[in-house]
Amino acid sequence: MTHFGRLIGLVPFLLAGATQAGPLAYTCTVTHVYTLTDSATIEVSGFEKEMKGSSFSVSRVTGEIIGEVVPTLLAKSTRVVNKGTKENSFKAVADFGEQFQLLEVQEFKPGAAKPFIASSMGGAGIVTGTCK
Repeated sequence: MTHFGRLIGLVPFLLAGATQAGPLAYTCTVTHVYTLTDSATIEVSGFEKEMKGSSFSVSRVTGEIIGEVVPTLLAKSTRVVNKGTKENSFKAVADFGEQFQLLEVQEFKPGAAKPFIASSMGGAGIVTGTCK
């Protein structure tokens, strides 16, 4: 399937996610961006200023992500590892060939805004924020 075809196929879930948090998609907002240093510590990334406040949507069905941060448009595949429950996180993985990207949304946390963490194996680094 072409990238354009995949993008068109994602429109319905984006619209569903934009109108309400529901079973089809999360809409997420970036709060922080971190990087791993040579001394094995985590520090604020130089990307944080440009990415903070950015948003993306993730399909709770396929794990595909559309947005400015951690997009999966060029991934070879995406999949949901855990759909998330009142006891467990939603987890999705994207396979870019030689790199992987992981997303966890803590579905079990109380309230409408659920904390997320994404680990991008190339580019953004570690991204955190909330999803609805």
